[in-house]
Amino acid sequence: MTLTGAPGAGDGGSEPRPYRIILVDPQRLFRQALRALLDAQAGFSVVGETGSAAEALELAGALKPDVVVTELHLADGSQAGENSGSALIGTLHSRLPEVAILVLTSARARDVAAAVRRAGARGYLLKEHGREELLRALREVTAGRWYRSITPEACPRTAARDDRYLNNRAAYLTQRQRQVLRSVALGYRTREIAQMLGVSVRAVHRLRERLRLALRLNSTAELTRFAVRAGFTEGAAEPAR
Repeated sequence: MTLTGAPGAGDGGSEPRPYRIILVDPQRLFRQALRALLDAQAGFSVVGETGSAAEALELAGALKPDVVVTELHLADGSQAGENSGSALIGTLHSRLPEVAILVLTSARARDVAAAVRRAGARGYLLKEHGREELLRALREVTAGRWYRSITPEACPRTAARDDRYLNNRAAYLTQRQRQVLRSVALGYRTREIAQMLGVSVRAVHRLRERLRLALRLNSTAELTRFAVRAGFTEGAAEPAR
């Protein structure tokens, strides 16, 4: 168990306090690499790490982190055992419900994402994804939103069925919703979209949230991926005002 911070560390300055993270993974080398990656990013600070569920609960209780990033297969139990990652999620969520839990795992079993979400996790990310996806997942879960990584190659039939379903729902979007979706897909920021559409920033947030609900997607990242797959970036023209 490695502890490098204490509650409130880094407070008192004018700069926003970085999100405090605890890493839980049985592979020390992986934890060290992940720590180096996250500590190099503005806005994130790894304050502790461990390979076991029991020590993770001790660290979380002592450090009161903003985020716990955990594997499902831990050193002190099997996935189905008492001290497994799944059990850790449930216990941690019960004791510290304000802590965002992101599962970073190689476990690809069916319904794993749904199971960890029921247990209290806010995100599920496969280790095969890269740095940008990890940072995106962290931003989503710290904002209180659910994030799930999707690998179409792992389930092509399901992915194709989901794409057809989403495309059917997209056919019923209003012109304004299509403009917002295109803007999101092209990478415009919220304020830029508001200026182009002649509406308030708050209105853009509402439009984007309604879009997400209409398409039954779990996050802005999923909304962006769908918009790109559905061809909303073709031509790369600026959205109509």
